[in-house]
Amino acid sequence: MSYNDTSRFEQLLLRMIVSNGLSFNFIENEDTIAVFQFISPGLRLPKRRQIGGNILMNSANTLKENIIKIAKSDPDGVTAVFDGWTNVKQEHIWGVVFITSFGQPLVWGAHDISAERSKTEDVLRHIENLINETEEKNIFIKAFISDSAGEYAAARYVYFNSVSFNLLQTLILINIKIYL
Repeated sequence: MSYNDTSRFEQLLLRMIVSNGLSFNFIENEDTIAVFQFISPGLRLPKRRQIGGNILMNSANTLKENIIKIAKSDPDGVTAVFDGWTNVKQEHIWGVVFITSFGQPLVWGAHDISAERSKTEDVLRHIENLINETEEKNIFIKAFISDSAGEYAAARYVYFNSVSFNLLQTLILINIKIYL
């Protein structure tokens, strides 16, 4: 198998493991090895540490590069949608998804904000960091959308009434209320 084929095989193998919710130990299971040996005798499967290490990191880097490329190429700019939640480990997470003008969602990232209090200053800092990070990558954010939590509403008010508000960049902070 050529280097390119090996790399493609590892990526497909990783996608198969993740999409089926399998443990990385799956790759070292003797039945798994037997199936792959039957399909292609002499095939060397990567070890679980390789799958969870450099193969996973390479895949994540490639995905991030593609997200940046798509977001950068959006002629109208992306909309940043963000929200905070608590995961099963009781960690407070702040997540950001970009939506292109074509409606394509791009998961930008999630940050552990457990050490922070949910205050307006924290929200403003996260928004400003996001703006700086995307400006460095030449990604234009045309709007911000969040839920109607108090700190987001306060951040919108502070941002629009701020002297440092950049009028050249059209920023719209929208509070969404969902009624179930």
